[in-house]
Amino acid sequence: MRFINLTGANEIGANCYLIEYGKRRLLLDCGSHPRVEGIGALPRLEVLAARPPEAVLISHGHLDHLGSLPVLHERFPKAEIWMSPGTAAIADRALHNSASVMIRQRSEIDLPEYPLFTHGQVDRLLERAEALSVGRTAEIADAEVSFFEAGHVQGAVGAWIESEGVSLFYTGDVKFSDMRITRGARFPDRAPDAMVIECTRGNTPSQPDFSWEGEAERFARGIREVHEAGGSVLIPCFALGKTQEVMKLFYDLAEEGRLPRQHVYLGGLGVAYNEVYDELAESLPRLSPRFRLQRDLPWKRLNPRGAAALDLEGGQVFLVSSGMMTPRTSSHVLARRMAREERHAVFFVGYVDPESPAGRLKAAGRGGCADLGGDAGAVEVRCRIESFDFTSHCNREHMAEYVARVAPPRVLLVHGDPPALEWMQRELQRRLPRARVLIPPPGEEVELA
Repeated sequence: MRFINLTGANEIGANCYLIEYGKRRLLLDCGSHPRVEGIGALPRLEVLAARPPEAVLISHGHLDHLGSLPVLHERFPKAEIWMSPGTAAIADRALHNSASVMIRQRSEIDLPEYPLFTHGQVDRLLERAEALSVGRTAEIADAEVSFFEAGHVQGAVGAWIESEGVSLFYTGDVKFSDMRITRGARFPDRAPDAMVIECTRGNTPSQPDFSWEGEAERFARGIREVHEAGGSVLIPCFALGKTQEVMKLFYDLAEEGRLPRQHVYLGGLGVAYNEVYDELAESLPRLSPRFRLQRDLPWKRLNPRGAAALDLEGGQVFLVSSGMMTPRTSSHVLARRMAREERHAVFFVGYVDPESPAGRLKAAGRGGCADLGGDAGAVEVRCRIESFDFTSHCNREHMAEYVARVAPPRVLLVHGDPPALEWMQRELQRRLPRARVLIPPPGEEVELA
């Protein structure tokens, strides 16, 4: 069995990995880079010209794992496409929204290669896609494939792949502990011959006194303080997963009397994913299956144009994408307006890329200066900046504990910035001195078994 990392670099980017066993080839995810526009956002699909895949497994619906799938399908239309039922429902919204954004950006930012795919191409690949439920096994490209719950977002899975007595387990993005809606991962306790693991939080040590309840109380107290000072709170977050979990947090805090029951402003794509979560509420494993995002918490829709014109009176909450504050999104428009006023606040509730506008704003903090990109330029930060650890990725210690417990002889580290990958490599080599722990260089073949 051989492995090739098809991402552009050792980073959290266009996640895509090729495994070969005998004469068969299987692709794990096919994402697009969240910070790159145009052709450069694709993974190294050119490698596949001489090594065409027979199938692709999609771990979950975030675009850094899914966003280049229509391009792949146009180049390799015979390749089977497999994902969980939840991810299939999410992929419909995610990929059609991506096509619409690229069509609009073709003229807005003068990218003649856009769109990289059309709505028709999305429809064709979704017709081709097959759903594999957790707990079932399918024969895919002469391998036995099983999906396991990965936490992270609804529909996310890890994939166990076995052919001719050789096995590999791919974690995808994983969260071992329960969240508000999505329950924690249920991963296998047996050792594969090789394991491919995400390392998002490899450079983020856990705080010894951390508790979810304590973080929720700090969050509620912060919102109350900002509102009492006449300000509003911007919470930039991913439309998929983070929006739904934070909405459930608002609901719980209101039910407990720690926050008033009030309208929350949502971005359009967040609303679309809320609909998916509600549609799947009783068909997928989840917590609070009777809770409905669209029904049980009051909300208002907000788009970037509305964000630019809205009167920023006090007492408002904006739970909008993008989580990275990509230029021309609602969170970016609001950040430009709110950062200059002391009464407002920006609350970060999960991972932000340090090189993104959100990462620069977070690093600058109150009293600093942040380049928010686009035509915003440098902005003096006068608003309150706070960070809350409501991550949907597992802590590095939890990942290391899981890998050490099952003790695979080979471990490949992906989906992390270099410091995160390097910490995980050192830690796993310490815990598993006989194991081969590798950071696979992009584009290079790694022999697994």
